[in-house]
Amino acid sequence: MTSDYYNKLDDLVLELFSSLSTAIVVTDASIKNDIATSISHVHLANHPMTKTVYHVIFITSTEAELFAIRCSIN
Repeated sequence: MTSDYYNKLDDLVLELFSSLSTAIVVTDASIKNDIATSISHVHLANHPMTKTVYHVIFITSTEAELFAIRCSIN
């Protein structure tokens, strides 16, 4: 099952190289020790990869929910 996802990801990456209008965005988020972190990597054809990191310290569960909504994390 996992290998199917890897194959689909490989196909998406190959599509990026053949199309100038395709972007790859990889995001990750975590909440640990009252610190929420969201990291995203964006790659567009013929452009350098960009990395964005957000940190929120001393977060409550309500704030974590708002953080997730703001960063579009499901």
